[in-house]
Order: sequence, then structure tokens, then C-alpha cells
Amino acid sequence: MRKLTELTKYLPEGWESAARETGAFKRGKKIKTVEDLLELNLLYLTEGGSFGITSALIALTTELEIHKQSIYERIQKSWRWLKWMTEEMCKNHQFTMEKPEWLDRDVITVDGSEESIKGSKQGDWRLHLAFDIFNFSYRTIEITDIKEGEKMSRYKIYKGDIVLADRMYGNIQGMEHIRRNGADFVLRYRTKAFNVYDDDGNKIELIDQFKPLKAMESTSVYGYYYHKGKRYPVRVVAMRKDDEAIEQTKLKMHKKLSKQRGTKPSAQALLFNEYIVVTTSLDCTYTENQVLELYRARWQIEKVFYRLKSLFGFGDVPSKNEDTVKAWFYGKLFLAVLCETILVTECFFPEKEEHLQTVDFIKCVEES
Repeated sequence: MRKLTELTKYLPEGWESAARETGAFKRGKKIKTVEDLLELNLLYLTEGGSFGITSALIALTTELEIHKQSIYERIQKSWRWLKWMTEEMCKNHQFTMEKPEWLDRDVITVDGSEESIKGSKQGDWRLHLAFDIFNFSYRTIEITDIKEGEKMSRYKIYKGDIVLADRMYGNIQGMEHIRRNGADFVLRYRTKAFNVYDDDGNKIELIDQFKPLKAMESTSVYGYYYHKGKRYPVRVVAMRKDDEAIEQTKLKMHKKLSKQRGTKPSAQALLFNEYIVVTTSLDCTYTENQVLELYRARWQIEKVFYRLKSLFGFGDVPSKNEDTVKAWFYGKLFLAVLCETILVTECFFPEKEEHLQTVDFIKCVEES
């Protein structure tokens, strides 16, 4: 097969030995080198995940006859190798957004993405991703059956981390998992997940605390939540949106609910949607602006998913076999990071400011 010397120089040290150690490479009559295996994977990943088309392309470009079943078996065994190369490139190259001067901790944002195989009308697989937004590295990459829900306990969380996540993870179980690991959280507030109480055990009506806020003003409400008979401190930070953003939020909510016959937004839901509300375990040494700035940073993981889906056809899962699905997902991650590596290495980053751009806070949160 053809040589990929110009491409392999961007791969992490030990990429060839890793192919053998992970079980991806086994010398054959036609796939004689690890470089051959890499080319096979690249053809498969960039041509829509078809083993038949990959077989035909190899025949056209190299005159080698490799049956699609053989390609299937090779691809299926490659996912651990692709994952290893992706993680190593992220470690070796600092694909970073600028870290605030006031912050000296790791910030991990977690999210899940529902994916479908070709032709399916519903989700078949779920990608779970924990991403270090200031080091552009993957803490956790896990692919599960669609029946596996999104939960904080599946992620690796270390002492000192600050964990960011959307409403899906904004529950007591998620907060307790983070606390038990010695970390802090900034989570989008989920109105029905738990109540907040004052020192005397009385429920705090949060919306009443927010009403005095003017557009773009923020406030903190300190209180407690209860879990298994014990109470734990929690802080709720809210910022009122401007009038334009409030109107856009209402339109978005009505459009969503119009698809559900007979469903109307509650008065409380309409009121809460006039604010950006997050819950956090960070104390008052972190200002409201700093807490909200951290939550805005979770938009970076949305950029990762967007790049994969829109630029690399990430969502078009070609198979139901678990190992093949993993090879597809990790292969797409590999392509994305490889492209970033080439851009950085060759000093051809069209607009670094675009990569690290500061975007409108409300727009970031509402689109995430």
C-alpha cells in the first residue's frame, strides 16, 4: 500500500508499537506494516464507513485485493489503538483555550451525545465525554448502548477538579459523586431535582430572590440541600437575561412544546427561563462573575461535538457491532485531533482568536 510518511510524522511517539500492543496489528499477506493498517483505517473513516467501498478503493489505488470481511476484522480490532493515539496527541499538544489568571484548578466539562446507525430513526448509541477544557484533553471517552443514561458517576473526577455540566447532571446524585471525590461543581440548575433550604430548614423560594435583578445583574443565594437525612451547603447563582434574550427563550420554549400536544410551559418554568441559573459548591471566594464565566466555558465541549458531527460525519454510525462502533467513534476523534495537531505543528492556525473566542454568554448557554 502507499506510504504515509508525511502524515505519520504528526503521530505520537510509539504509535507503531502501540498498534501491536493493543492488538490492532497482526502482520498479514496484504497488510504488512502498521502504516498499511493506518491507511486502511483512514480510507474507511473518510469514505462513509463502508467495508465494501473501502475494499474497492484499495483495489483501485494499490491493486491489492482485500475482501471486505478482512477489512471488517481489521477495523474492528483498531479502536483501542485509535483511542490511544487520540489521547497521546492531546497530551503532547497543548490545544488550549486561555485559562483565567484567577484560576489554578483543572476544569472538566462532561456531556453526552446520542448517535444513530445509518437509516435508524432513533438513537442507538451514546457517547459520554469528559473534557479538560484548558488542556484540550479527554478525561473519559466511553461509548455505551442507548439504554445507558447520562450520569455523573461514570466519569473520572479527581480531587481539586471543578466539574461543569448541564441540567441533565444537575441532581443530588451527581453533586454527591463530585463531592465524594474532593471536587467542586458548577451545574445548570434543574428546578425539579431538589429544593434549597435556609439555616432553619425552611424552603427558599428562589424565584423570589431573583425578581429584583435587572438585565445582566447577578446574585447568589446560599442554602442547603438534604440527602439521606444530612444537609449539605449549596450556592445558587443567577443572572437575569436581557429583554431580547428572554423573548428568544420564550419562543424557543413554545416551539419545543408545540410539538407536544396539550403541553404548556408552567408559570414557574417561564419565570426561571428569564435567568441563567447554576448551582455550585464553590464558596464566596469565587465571585458570581467567575462562577458564570466557568459555566460559559462548558460551551467548549459543544464545539468538540459540533466539529466531529459537522466536519467529520461523526454521527453517521455505520454498524451495530460494539467494537466496530467504537472504532468509528474513536477514529473520528482521531481525525479531529490529527487535524488540530497538523494545524498547530505547521503554525497554520487561521485565527487563534477564533479558536479561543469569547462569545456572548447567554447565546453560549442557550445553544448548549
